[in-house]
This record gives sequence, C-alpha cells and structure tokens, in this order.
Amino acid sequence: MRRIVWGILTILVLLTFSTSAFALNYVYVGAWEVDQGALWTSEPMAFSGQQAAALLFGGNADDYAISTIGSDPLTVNQEAWYSVLGYNGPNDGGIAFADNYLSSNSSQSPGYYYSGNSYRWQDPTESASAFVLDNAYGSANTNYAFKIENVGIPEPASLLLLSLGLLGLAGVRRKFKK
Repeated sequence: MRRIVWGILTILVLLTFSTSAFALNYVYVGAWEVDQGALWTSEPMAFSGQQAAALLFGGNADDYAISTIGSDPLTVNQEAWYSVLGYNGPNDGGIAFADNYLSSNSSQSPGYYYSGNSYRWQDPTESASAFVLDNAYGSANTNYAFKIENVGIPEPASLLLLSLGLLGLAGVRRKFKK
C-alpha cells in the first residue's frame, strides 16, 4: 500500500511541474489609417479591424487585437476605427466599434462595404469597414494592430495543492481503516 501511495505522489509531483497556464501577450506589428483602403465607389469588401490587420500583416483575423489608442501593448482596447457608409462619425468621420465588428443591418450585399445598392443616409448600422476610403479620414482614424501570442506560464501551485489534499485524504482514510 505504501508503494502505491508513493507512486501516486511521485506522479502527481511530476505532473505538477509539467503543467502551465496561458496568458495573452500582445506584440505590436503596425498601424494603418482607415482611409488607406480602396475607394468606396469601387465596391470594396468590408473588413473588421481584425480582418484588415490579417490582410495587411498576414495570418488570420483571430491572431490580432486592435487598439484605437496607440502602439503600447498596455493600451489595447480591442476597438477599431471604422468608416460607415453614408454616416459621418464624430472622429473625423470615423466611429469606433469592437475590433471584430461586422455590420449585419447593411443594405449592401453581404461582405461588401458598398455593392452598388442604395444606402440609408446617417444610419450608423449601415455597412462598416476598417479599411476603406470614405468618411473616416486622416490620422485621427489610425488603427494599431497587435499579434496575440499565448505564453505558457508555469503553474505548479494548483496541482501541488490538489496532490497534497489527495494525500491528506488518503492518510485520513487509512487511519480510519485501522
């Protein structure tokens, strides 16, 4: 019985030091102004902030977090500046939404910022894009892209505590069996 307890203890201790938790680390990769995209009358695609970052810097949209504040990783607010079709937003024409925002109330064809259809003037739910030359213009509408990296952080404490608790229970059980 003693060998089994020591074997379990050994396994638990080894597992304790081999596990890790994950934390997000933001690495600044670059910035763009909303109006650096295609002209709205050319019937361009609509891009979320994350999709625009993937287009410009490579990878998948989910690899990125966007900020409207600056290039400091501590200021990532997961928002992006957008141009909204027919809407003149408060920030030199731009308006901030979540960095993964895609308008679902648009009068345009799905996936397009403008697809030749008429649109609702001054309606903030119209088609939006974080990469199109339209209402949002200039450096006031700069989006900052950060690559998201998962960083392993050793976490021995939780499994060590679990191991000690299980051993304590085994000891109490053994004591009551006698």
